[in-house]
Amino acid sequence: MDLKKLLGDVPWITKEGYFDPAQFPIDGVLKQALSDGDQQFRTGLSMLGSMYRHGRTEAGVFLLGVRVNCEDNWENRTKIVEAMTGVHTKPCASLLFGELKRVKSSNTTRRYLGAVIKVFSTMPSELIEEGFEALAEDRSFGPKMRDKFRAVWENRLFDDHW
Repeated sequence: MDLKKLLGDVPWITKEGYFDPAQFPIDGVLKQALSDGDQQFRTGLSMLGSMYRHGRTEAGVFLLGVRVNCEDNWENRTKIVEAMTGVHTKPCASLLFGELKRVKSSNTTRRYLGAVIKVFSTMPSELIEEGFEALAEDRSFGPKMRDKFRAVWENRLFDDHW
């Protein structure tokens, strides 16, 4: 059975019957990513990340905007940052470096900061090397934090990601 014939002209379904995030309309996804409902919020973020990875650069811009728009809800901030995995751009790196400098580590923020570092660990070295080198030498951070920064900078993994 040809799914394309069954569904009609749906550009986000390939002729083989697969979903193509690059062709999916973004308006509804944006509304989901701004939703107060947890499931809709997560789905919207996941779709934006998928759309970005399939060539929709505007989806990455929207993810950055959702992060900037998010209040101090650390759980939601963590979900947004996790969705940014794969957004390997200078603006994304700049936003995340700003977060490492701005957000003080505590029991409340530890998971969020760990997610930020995890996203950095997936980025190409040319986007992060200079920033992590500076952070690793910055005495305003404790030795444990500087070690974690150095681990990312030197492209090593560390046992506890935070």
